Amino acid sequence: MSFKDFTMDLLGLGISTGFTYLFYRFVRAGQDVVRHLKETPELEINSSLIGRVTESGGSMIACVRGVVKASDIALRCNARPEVTGVIWRHTIQEHLVEQVMGLWMNDKLTVDLSTSHIPFVLMGKGIGVQITNPKKLDYVALTVVSEKFESASNSLADHIWGWLKGVRSTGTQHIEEMLVEGTRALGIGQLMLRNEGLHLDPANVIPYMITTKDKKGVIEDLEAPIPYIKVLSLVTACGVAFFSYRLVSRLYTKWRKDRRRRAEERVLEEARVRREAQGNDLPESLMCVICCGIRDVLLVPCYHVCVCSECAQKLEPRACPVCRADIESIQPVFYA
Repeated sequence: MSFKDFTMDLLGLGISTGFTYLFYRFVRAGQDVVRHLKETPELEINSSLIGRVTESGGSMIACVRGVVKASDIALRCNARPEVTGVIWRHTIQEHLVEQVMGLWMNDKLTVDLSTSHIPFVLMGKGIGVQITNPKKLDYVALTVVSEKFESASNSLADHIWGWLKGVRSTGTQHIEEMLVEGTRALGIGQLMLRNEGLHLDPANVIPYMITTKDKKGVIEDLEAPIPYIKVLSLVTACGVAFFSYRLVSRLYTKWRKDRRRRAEERVLEEARVRREAQGNDLPESLMCVICCGIRDVLLVPCYHVCVCSECAQKLEPRACPVCRADIESIQPVFYA
């Protein structure tokens, strides 16, 4: 049994160990984020907020709630110019019908994605918290302000070609989403006090986000995938245990076979020495059935004495020449 015989088990052990560690890190990271977020205070934006940040040394991790307002000229929705906002996203999706295993199924393909944003503030009672770089936000809760679907004008040839190809277009959808001015939102991040006022910057231990949910809802969303990742971690840990058991059991079997082989080699060497000492003048009843040498070994478990030590070592397959039983071990025979 060579190293190549253990390649698949070692590969499986390495992969399952890697995934187990990866899922474990995901679970720990998620739990740390949730724990820090639970400890983060949820504050209203009012006159006392500056004093609280000042008492914390000019910086603190916080959740602040206020109303979205543009710091500059607000962005306008293309389809509805009366709607203004601070973050705008336009998505063009092509709707398809694809044939999968003989069934026609609906699918979507994003053709184009455009975004735009401007600095904005979360306003409270006469006080604002500045979001200077919305591009750094990990998550923003956008509202769909315009949605339009244009059906595809396919000809008969297009339908036939789509049926042959297994995919055809049914139309194009245009979606405009915005963080609308006047939306009451929750900002999560590092609250900083600078000369120009309060700023909400990215934090290292919690996500940097603007959401319309409350703190409890955000925590529930972050906690939701953790049990599933734990299950995946448990499954891969079972893989680690399985491949470890296979490696240990196969290595133990190999060790037992090597030990038995070494013991047999000693037995066969002793038998060879005895045979040379006894000479070749043997009765037929003591002759090896293969080479006519002396029968000097016992085959276990059938207990037949039918071959010499050298022939016993060369038997292929490893079976008794008389009864064809598998040979488990070889014992020496002594004649008095």
